[in-house]
Amino acid sequence: MQILILTCNTGGGHNATAAALEEQFTAHGHGCTVLDCLEFLPPAKARLISEGHVLLYRKAPKLFGLGYKFEENHVPRYLRAQCESCAGEFSEAVKRMGCDAVICVHVFPAIMMTAAVRQFGLTLPGYFVATDYTCSPGVSLADMDLYFIPHPLLADEFIRCGIPADRLVPTGIPVRSCFLTQVPQPQARRALGLPETGRVILLVCGSMGAGPMEELTQALSQILTRDDRLVVVCGTNKKLRDRIVRSCAGRNLRVLGFTKRMDEYMDAADLILTKGGGLTTTEVVNKHRPMLLINVIPGLEERNIRFMVSQGYAKTADNPEALALLAGTLLRDTATLAKWQETLARDFSGSAAAEIYGEICQDLGVDA
Repeated sequence: MQILILTCNTGGGHNATAAALEEQFTAHGHGCTVLDCLEFLPPAKARLISEGHVLLYRKAPKLFGLGYKFEENHVPRYLRAQCESCAGEFSEAVKRMGCDAVICVHVFPAIMMTAAVRQFGLTLPGYFVATDYTCSPGVSLADMDLYFIPHPLLADEFIRCGIPADRLVPTGIPVRSCFLTQVPQPQARRALGLPETGRVILLVCGSMGAGPMEELTQALSQILTRDDRLVVVCGTNKKLRDRIVRSCAGRNLRVLGFTKRMDEYMDAADLILTKGGGLTTTEVVNKHRPMLLINVIPGLEERNIRFMVSQGYAKTADNPEALALLAGTLLRDTATLAKWQETLARDFSGSAAAEIYGEICQDLGVDA
């Protein structure tokens, strides 16, 4: 098969999901092309959407959340118009590529493909992969062959949003294979140059380093013992990294920018603090690591946090000081941490990417 995977350059999570699916299909000998759907828009408009998203996300999270909540109750007409405006170009490109199916890991390309089918006669099968623990605004505008959702308990929400029940497949959110195995903690620490004794806390807030990371670093530093380590991953946010290095320097602290070794740092950690992004939280639970969630972005990430906490997969608190206090309490309660890990190991033991691969092969009549 030749598979086209469409993502959207509005953050790292969708791209990571696309990479997980590409890894799965290519491992079975199929061809995969991953494209950013914004490439089908005029360059200026694509930059506006991508850079505008990043700007709001980092600088005005409350405004970002208000926009999300507005779209929950109103048809996102601008979004729909932009996606439909390039449906013809998208349709021609897909035909030239000779694709057998299209997988959309963001609502934008799903709407774009729906318009290509309805207006330009595109006949390829299309599949949608939800990357958050909720039915995002705009999903109801798409008409896909199958919808792969994060959890069976979310089916009713998708049905209420107008998605046919017989097209829903609860597979989980795909993550790369390195997040599906658990390396022994001492081995991971040795590989990273971290001490094997003491406790390791990992603080990471997405690829853009959003949220009160500087305040959290200062608060968490107060609970560390001499043998503990706090690893802070700032992603692409270089200014944040520089500020934390200047204001929070200490022998117990390791501050990183972007790293390709996130899976190893998760294996090395006793406790992980992160924001409520769908992909990062899914990577953590697949690593079976206890997790405290930081409410950074109102709206979408609030839904993720609510779901994770309601199922006992994570805990949260209202502010950096309360999160640090909770972290200290949990790190002293090894029995609770062990039971927590058992729950995660019970509920996250398979591969969502492998399940999606199998479902698509079955739908297309191809041997898996």
